[in-house]
Amino acid sequence: MAEFRRGIRKDCMIEALAELAAKESWWRDVLHDKSLVIGVRDDYLNVYWRGQSIFKVEMKHDRIVATTHPKYLLNPDLSGQVTLDAETDAFALDGFDALTRTYVPGETLGKLKKAAGLFAGDEKAGVQAIVSANPNVVDVEIAFPAEPGSRSVPRIDIATFDETESGVKLVFWEAKVLGNPELRTSGEKNVVKQIENYRARLMQHTPEVIESYQTIARNLVAFADISGGARVASPAVRKVADGTPLTFSSPPDVRLIVYGFDADQRDGAWKKLLAANAEQFKDIEILARGNPGDIRL
Repeated sequence: MAEFRRGIRKDCMIEALAELAAKESWWRDVLHDKSLVIGVRDDYLNVYWRGQSIFKVEMKHDRIVATTHPKYLLNPDLSGQVTLDAETDAFALDGFDALTRTYVPGETLGKLKKAAGLFAGDEKAGVQAIVSANPNVVDVEIAFPAEPGSRSVPRIDIATFDETESGVKLVFWEAKVLGNPELRTSGEKNVVKQIENYRARLMQHTPEVIESYQTIARNLVAFADISGGARVASPAVRKVADGTPLTFSSPPDVRLIVYGFDADQRDGAWKKLLAANAEQFKDIEILARGNPGDIRL
């Protein structure tokens, strides 16, 4: 079975990121933009905006290398129509600066975010709002290794650290807009089966998950420390980084967030869904708010 492994374990990578943060650079812009989520992976980072990874950051040949998808380089400020030549079938792009070709500190990151936002649906935009409102979030888009013979990669939306009397607890959250058909409890693909699968995977990988998030805590503290005060590591994150025990319950605590509805939908469709599936939802803690920005984890 493939291992669940997260965390930057190379001190040289943290040191190189610290050097990059000390000067005008794309990385300094990332650290200073608190709306961006830095997802710590297996010795690399994904920088997320509304669920879109606008940077993959890794160390190659003793230097920091960042990559992005070409779709985020399309200049979002372009307007007007581009002519298609009926005889040559060529688009008249002469004179159009269609792609962002050079990173300008303080300027280009906003363009990348604007372009990435075009690809974000309501659900991912809601997750962004939830993460921005909750400093105890430590990870997003948490992928587990695929089962042998399967290409399916289960992904939990959010992970948080919760302070308890005995230490810090790791909690996972699956996020759904009310209109998501996976909120049904029948059929092959539904949220109850998803959460059961997540719990099973977490049980299979318990020691690796705990060790990984202890490392992530130290990484997040390092990022806060090199950001010049732009980023803040939550008290729970600093406690884990300093050695406070990190645990999760048995079965693992995987909860459900539902959002994206108005008062009429709450009193109608949502209450009807809850009532019709009360038995199936009985073992799932559910947090429902119309506005995802009002959710506190």
